[in-house]
Amino acid sequence: MSVSNDTLDSLVKFLSSEARSDVKSLACNSVAQLTGSPEGLQLLSSRPDVLKAVIQLVHDPDTSTILNAMKILVNLSAEEAGAKALLALTEPHVVDEMIKCIKNKDYPHADLACGVLANLSKPRALCQKVLHQMNLGGNRLEELTQIFCQMDYNRKGANLHLLASMITNISQLEKGRKLIMDKNGFVLNRLLPFVTCEESRDRRYGAVATLHNCCFDKASHEWLLGEEVEVAGRLLLPLAGPDTFTLEENDKLPLDLQYLPNDKTRESEPVIRQLLLEALMQLCVTRHGRESLRDQNAYLVLREHHKWETDCHCQMLNEDVVNLLIRTEDEIGADDLSSVEVPDDLAKKFTAQDEQYLAGGST
Repeated sequence: MSVSNDTLDSLVKFLSSEARSDVKSLACNSVAQLTGSPEGLQLLSSRPDVLKAVIQLVHDPDTSTILNAMKILVNLSAEEAGAKALLALTEPHVVDEMIKCIKNKDYPHADLACGVLANLSKPRALCQKVLHQMNLGGNRLEELTQIFCQMDYNRKGANLHLLASMITNISQLEKGRKLIMDKNGFVLNRLLPFVTCEESRDRRYGAVATLHNCCFDKASHEWLLGEEVEVAGRLLLPLAGPDTFTLEENDKLPLDLQYLPNDKTRESEPVIRQLLLEALMQLCVTRHGRESLRDQNAYLVLREHHKWETDCHCQMLNEDVVNLLIRTEDEIGADDLSSVEVPDDLAKKFTAQDEQYLAGGST
C-alpha cells in the first residue's frame, strides 16, 4: 500500500478519539496496512503526530480500533527506527500507556502490549530509555513482575508470557540487574519458579535468560549461591534427569535435586540448556563459585547430563564447566578467572579447536 505524507495528513484528523467510530476504525486500519512494508514503516516513523494519535487509540472504546492501533505499535517497535520514534514521544509516553494496558485486567490485547515493551527494550540503548521511564513511576518493574506471576491475571485470556522477554531485556543493563536482584524487592525470587515452567516456553526462557544475565555480576555470586536464592540448584534442576546416585552422593546435592522421580525429564530446548550451562560457567569464574558448586555435587548432575546431551554447543559448555570443577584450585591458579589474560596464540588455538569440535561433533 503506497501512502504519501499528504494522505497521512488527511488521515490523522480521523485518528482523533473524537472522530466518528466507523471513520476512525477505517483510518486506523489504513495506517495498520502501512506497517506491512519497509517504506510504510519508514514513513510512519517520521510522523510523530500520527504515532501520538495511534498511542491514544489503544484505549478506544471500539475493539477493532484498539486491535489495529496495537498492531501498528507492535510492527513499528519491532524495527529500531520505529522504536526510537515511539520512545521520542513524551506525551503520551508509549511505555506508560503499555503498562496501563497490562495492568488493566479486562484489557483484551494485553499480550500485544507486552510485545511492544519487549520490542522497545530489545536494543540496549533503547532499553535504558524504557527502564528510565519505568522508574519514573516508582518500582513498576516489581509491579509488572507480580502481574506476570499471576497466570490468570488477565480476565480476557491474555497470557502475558512476553513480559518475560521484557524483564530479560532489562537484565542486560547493570541498573536493571540491580533492580532485579534488589534484596528489598522480590523480582528475582518471583521469577525463579518459572525456570522449570512447563506451561510456557517463553516464560521458561525468560526466567533462565534473566538468571543467566544476573550470574555475570560477580559481586552478587555469594548472594546468588546462598540460601536466599540457591542459584546452583535452580540452574542444575533443568539439566537433571531420572539419575540414580548413592545415598552419600544424594546427600551432597541441593535438596531439589535429591531422589528425583523416574519420570523427571531434562530441559528439551538446546538454547535454554546453553543458557543454563553458560550461567554455571559464569559462577565458575570466581573461586567462591567453584567451591560452592563442588560442595553441592554439581559435577554429578553435569556428568549424567553430558551422557544424555546431543547438542555440540551444550556438550562443549558442559565439558568446560566440568573441567573447572574437577581441577584443584592450585591447578587453576587464579581466584578470579576473569582477570586472567589468555595469550593471542592460545586464544586462536582454542577457537580453532572449538570450530573443529563443532564441525565434526563430539567423539
